[in-house]
Amino acid sequence: MAMGKKGSNSNLRSGSGDSPAKLRQRKSHSKEVTEVANTASGTVPQDDSKKRWKNWRQRTIFTFLMIGGFFTFIALGPLSIMLMVLCLQVLIYREVISLSSVPKKERDLPWSRAMNVYFLGCLEYYLYGQNIHRALKRHPWLEAHLQPMFAHHTFISFSMYLLGFVWFVSTLRKGYYRFQMGQFAWTHMALALVVMQSQFMIENIFEGIFWFFLPIALVIVNDIFAYVFGFFFGRHQLIELSPKKTWEGYIGGGLTTMVFGFVFTALLSDWKFMVCAPPNLHMTVFSDVQCDVNPVFVPRDYRVPSVVTAVLSAVLHKTITTVTIRPVQFHSLAISAFASLIAPFGGFFASGVKRAFNIKDFGNSIPGHGGVTDRFDCQFIMAAFSHTYFTSFIKLSTVTVGGVFSSFLVLNPEKQIELYHSIQEYLQTSGSVAGAVANTTA
Repeated sequence: MAMGKKGSNSNLRSGSGDSPAKLRQRKSHSKEVTEVANTASGTVPQDDSKKRWKNWRQRTIFTFLMIGGFFTFIALGPLSIMLMVLCLQVLIYREVISLSSVPKKERDLPWSRAMNVYFLGCLEYYLYGQNIHRALKRHPWLEAHLQPMFAHHTFISFSMYLLGFVWFVSTLRKGYYRFQMGQFAWTHMALALVVMQSQFMIENIFEGIFWFFLPIALVIVNDIFAYVFGFFFGRHQLIELSPKKTWEGYIGGGLTTMVFGFVFTALLSDWKFMVCAPPNLHMTVFSDVQCDVNPVFVPRDYRVPSVVTAVLSAVLHKTITTVTIRPVQFHSLAISAFASLIAPFGGFFASGVKRAFNIKDFGNSIPGHGGVTDRFDCQFIMAAFSHTYFTSFIKLSTVTVGGVFSSFLVLNPEKQIELYHSIQEYLQTSGSVAGAVANTTA
């Protein structure tokens, strides 16, 4: 008996080696397993009514708080949004990395967590260095002074990564090889799925805040109304990974998102703060922004099919042969469809990760929602799609003054002078600002 108790106590002590996420959710895991078992028949489990409404109120309050904070960051402009994305990257990366954390082993590997932070810093330096360089292209003279640093930015970033790789290999210890290799792989997976995918959000900002704001808004709307339809009408389970997700919520949220995207896009299309590429990083909602907008935001007249005209005439007693719609509204339907049909599978993937680690949520930083990852699990794949869609079907091929000047700085002095004389000769021959050029060179 004494030996049995000792073995039992030993097992209890070994539990201290579990990850913090596992320890935090150990009590709720047994309940989660019971829920999954109860939903094997394909119907949604009926929670206690009082608890459901308490969770509903808590979730609703913090949903509006998050939406209010999101709008505040949008109003403060590109720099504020970039800082928000950076904070989200760090918080989500921390939550994901903590899943594979085993404190008992990490105590014997003191550099394990430091390397996680180091590799994150290397990637952030590489990605945000590119963003800063792009922003400075709108300030040619400032870029000229910092050009030496940016000229070798990629090599510096790669060198930093190689230093981390050598550091990792040098810390490999006998008896921990498998654990350390697993940690190395998990760190790189987190960097790829979290940091690199969220970088598309930053890319969208530079094309216009509209392309950052709309995809995120569509996912939020879809998430809210899928929850509402599922809460009130949900009866049939959608997927085993998420027992509380229902077909009613999936379909109802999808249809609502499509309508919202079509209407909301029209409302935003006249707001140049949204549709113009940011002229600088300190632009805010109060700035006087002017630009030549992308043609997709310009209203066009479309002929209504004769069959539809006949039906509308019979119902409304009014003949409608044309309608005025912005082309971007049709594009918004495609993006809304992705937000409704495919983006939720980013959340299902996250649910699979939680099942694999036997946890209910990635954290508890947002009451009623779980961790930050639980709220942004669909946003990364949405950002990647919206950026790919924009560059494939909407983006105009343009050459900017900042881009030309950046290329000019790469030339050696002889080529710069040659290009200068070529441009001067062309302007004088064509008659463009001939007098101004003559006065400047006099």
